[in-house]
Amino acid sequence: MKMKQLLLVLLAAPAFLINSCQNEFSSEFPVNTVPEAPINDAERVTASITGIVVNENDIPVTSVSVTVGSSTITTDAYGMFRFKNISVSKANAAVKVVKNGYFTAYRTFPAISGNNHNVRIKLIPKNNSGSFSAAAGGTVTISGGGKLVIPATAITDASGNSYSGTVNVAMTWINPTAPDLGSIIMGDLRGVTTGGQERVLETYGMLGVELTGAGGQALKIASGKTAELTFPIPAALQGGAPASITLWHFDEATARWKEEGTATKTGSNYIASVSHFSFWNCDAPWPQITLCMTLVNSNNQPLANVPVRIKRVNVPSSVATGYTDSLGNLCGIVPKNEPLIMEVLSPCGVPVFTQNIGPFSSNTSLGNITVNIPAVNQVLLTGNVVNCSNQPVTNGYVFIYYSGGNYTTANITNGSFSANIINCSANTLNFSVSPVDHSAQQQGNPVSSSGISGIVNMGTLSACGISSAEYIQFMIDGSPLNFNNPPDSITCHSNTLSQPPAAYGFKTIISAMESAPNPQNWTLFDFYHNGVTGTYPITGFGVATPATAGVSYTIVGSPVMNITEMGLVNIGFISGNCNVQLRRSAPLNYTQNITCTFRVRRR
Repeated sequence: MKMKQLLLVLLAAPAFLINSCQNEFSSEFPVNTVPEAPINDAERVTASITGIVVNENDIPVTSVSVTVGSSTITTDAYGMFRFKNISVSKANAAVKVVKNGYFTAYRTFPAISGNNHNVRIKLIPKNNSGSFSAAAGGTVTISGGGKLVIPATAITDASGNSYSGTVNVAMTWINPTAPDLGSIIMGDLRGVTTGGQERVLETYGMLGVELTGAGGQALKIASGKTAELTFPIPAALQGGAPASITLWHFDEATARWKEEGTATKTGSNYIASVSHFSFWNCDAPWPQITLCMTLVNSNNQPLANVPVRIKRVNVPSSVATGYTDSLGNLCGIVPKNEPLIMEVLSPCGVPVFTQNIGPFSSNTSLGNITVNIPAVNQVLLTGNVVNCSNQPVTNGYVFIYYSGGNYTTANITNGSFSANIINCSANTLNFSVSPVDHSAQQQGNPVSSSGISGIVNMGTLSACGISSAEYIQFMIDGSPLNFNNPPDSITCHSNTLSQPPAAYGFKTIISAMESAPNPQNWTLFDFYHNGVTGTYPITGFGVATPATAGVSYTIVGSPVMNITEMGLVNIGFISGNCNVQLRRSAPLNYTQNITCTFRVRRR
């Protein structure tokens, strides 16, 4: 059984956060208990991560840098990214997203070996909120009531040298009652106490602060100095807000919320003194259990990729949000011994189904829950898919992208597919459906349609005309090493260069990792190009096997990449070949001669 884990973590003055994961390989979801021993982020598992990045207006953002561990790719034309079979921390897998003009975003979650974890990340604009003289100190207040107060002569540069010039402040307040809190939160809402234990957090608000000088250089608070932060408490949360609350900062090095000090309630605000800047969070820790369920419609069909919200009955403003997987499954961490309300939402955040659940004193699986959705809010997307012989596809899937930066996939069964999609009432959804035939390694061009409710039949789609074969083939000193997708993970992402060297406007990064039997086999190489076939300089090249794991290397000379195919982004493929020499360092101390031929989907 495939299972999607949603990490429901207390988000707002009581709220939860759900991150999702779909089990692609294992048959069982391992239920986790609250760890009382210190956390261990060093233990690794191999898993996959699929996600989408949107801006503040929920528009997908393309060519955004996404990093997991040592691997970096960019989002495609749909704002999507995928890391397949990558090594991540079992306790705290972390996704990092970087885009100019926005705060660096992080999403974290407990990872399960063999699972595909789904995430949605909404970027937060990083605008100049105000300026002041470092010599005199100053106060900056932002919309919503967040405030920063810095005393005189309290600023240094990144190296600790005194700074007395203009200080520019980028500051943002994250409203704990915001409906999109689950997409914009840094990491997730699990915190590490000063004793090293992990706890679910209940947040009353967050502030992010970055300081830069007149020349754009990074600045910080001087050693021995503190600044004052004011966190506004939304009206809905003020009645239950404690007089004093634990303060947590987001540690970017570990992608963890760390306990550090307290904040005091003064009127309708929390006020705290801090000695450094990052994102700061006013939270109360809670005991937790793991809750699992499967959502189906009245015809017992799974509700795939639908938003779900869970509230605490006693504090309705405390919510969790997330998405089911392609089989309607979800799991998550919720408060222990608390009555809860489960809501299925439309993409607009409006409940279309509500059910009381709990309280739960231990880890619980609810099994199937039948969800009756009003017809006006439900679209059933259907269609047939044939192969190049005009016969039904029996081993494949369709990728569905629809309005608002949403996506889902549906397996093809006996030549047909169906996908339940929840819609906002009276809003037209635009669909783009791409069919893929795994058996023949063929795919068809995307087909577009639209609808509001009821059945939208896409007709018969052809998974034919474009080879979907993806491979990277090496010959290393006469010995072959091959990657094929599927089953191996192969990714290709291109960055548009803002300051291109010479005549090159793009940099493409290609990576692969073998799924079995040797997940230690991997490669990553990149090169410049200008979007057409030709010969281009290789900017990085690496390939590893168990024999060379952990051994450093250098590229000999200035190898080039011969690009023989340059298809359209998302639809087409990029193909090429090269000859490279790698000089392995101690203890091996030898030169490897490598030839490479590849064909991968262009992103």
